[in-house]
Amino acid sequence: MQLQRNEIMTGVLVIGTIAVIAFVLVLLGAPGLFRPLVTYKIYFDNAVGIKQGAPVMLAGRKIGQVQKLFSPVSSEEEKRAEEAAAAIHPSEPNAGPTPAENKPKFEVRVDVQVDKSAKVYRDARTRLTQLGLLGDMAIDITQGTESSGRAKDGEIFAGERTPDLGEAAAKMLEVIKPVAAEATNTMKDLQQTAQNLNRLTDENSELTLALGQFKTFGEHLVDLTAPDSSLSHSLTNIEKISTSLTENDNIELTLQNLRASSEKLKITVTDLGPVGQNLKEFSETIKTQPWRLIWPSTKKYPQEQQQVATAGQQRPITVRKSARAKPTPTPTRRSVSDR
Repeated sequence: MQLQRNEIMTGVLVIGTIAVIAFVLVLLGAPGLFRPLVTYKIYFDNAVGIKQGAPVMLAGRKIGQVQKLFSPVSSEEEKRAEEAAAAIHPSEPNAGPTPAENKPKFEVRVDVQVDKSAKVYRDARTRLTQLGLLGDMAIDITQGTESSGRAKDGEIFAGERTPDLGEAAAKMLEVIKPVAAEATNTMKDLQQTAQNLNRLTDENSELTLALGQFKTFGEHLVDLTAPDSSLSHSLTNIEKISTSLTENDNIELTLQNLRASSEKLKITVTDLGPVGQNLKEFSETIKTQPWRLIWPSTKKYPQEQQQVATAGQQRPITVRKSARAKPTPTPTRRSVSDR
């Protein structure tokens, strides 16, 4: 009797355990069985890595899962997806139209089922992201505003795909490529600069020779400014002379005497003017009539003529008969034989 009771209890425990496990499996496989769900349609340009049953999260918290995937989509669905993307990313008023190559082409539709109580807003952003570095793909819904209103069943979203490792590396290479080119050019410029510096610092370069000459000039300058140099002695002597001239009180008297002597010399030169004129006339007379040194002079000077004329005007004119004057013999030059 006791044995049968234990067997019954064991059977009940096994059946209960199986029922709990089945309930959990049903709950996980069919989340809408015991709670209300809503379905959203999310369009992607590429849904690589996503699969049915992938988690759907709201700000990192799981609220549902992926139900179905549809690819390709019709042109009408693609147009609705573009309108949803334009509503989420409005263009600026002054901005031009977006080029066609920059617009995403929506080719995949992912239907997701989420808990109806989850606060998913109409302007929320949906992103296809990877859980961890090598984890599975998931859909994350973020950045919704309450003013846009709650998303209804069948709401359409334009999804964004987070670049994976390969795409991130490709974009990084595109960014690094111009930087690497600039770095290469910079290295070439640095190499050219190093070569120029090597030329400048060469033993026989102009800079080295100029530095050597400058060094020699500096040595000569040091020699000139040394206490025992000739320049220092000259400056000392000039200082002594200036000091002695400053201390000497006879400088003013000497300058006065020099000024008086110059005045006297000027008066003497003025007085010697007529003497010079007489000497000039005498020299001219000697040149033209050298015999005047021996015979009496018959030359009438202007002063004597003026005196004679004045005397004639003062005295009365008396006519006298006088003897004819004998002509004065003209002096003849002696010949060499007479001498």
